[in-house]
Amino acid sequence: MLVSTLLRWFTHRLKRIVKTAKLYFIDTGLLVAARGLTFDGMKADCDLIGAFLETFVYSQVEKLSAATQMRLSPTHFLDQQMREVDIFLEHAGGTIVGLEVKGSATVRPSDFGGLRTLAEASGERIAFGAVLYDRAHVAPCGDRMAAVPVSSPWA
Repeated sequence: MLVSTLLRWFTHRLKRIVKTAKLYFIDTGLLVAARGLTFDGMKADCDLIGAFLETFVYSQVEKLSAATQMRLSPTHFLDQQMREVDIFLEHAGGTIVGLEVKGSATVRPSDFGGLRTLAEASGERIAFGAVLYDRAHVAPCGDRMAAVPVSSPWA
């Protein structure tokens, strides 16, 4: 499988949520090669790094979800105000963990906007929300939320 569909999560508590699915190319190395990208070219374009990093994180989450017996369902959140959570995992019991992927070393409070909206929509079901970023330390940002090194899920 080269492409995966990530469905968007919605609840009746938020009636104006965009329900369109998101597509991810699973093998980021193959995608980079097919697009003829170089390390220097990607390094010069922060948006491109962010997109490929999000694709990489999704592919790793998909693999971890398939390998675990926790019955995790990865989905995506986007409302009509364009507040989003790139990936979040919903456990069969209803608990949610949200992941927002940033290709930068700086995290602003606004980067948590989608996670906060998701927390409001899901109520107490959200266990944790993380903005994955390019730094080596965890920076708490409110109740059950933090900026976390992108390498943390695999460390």
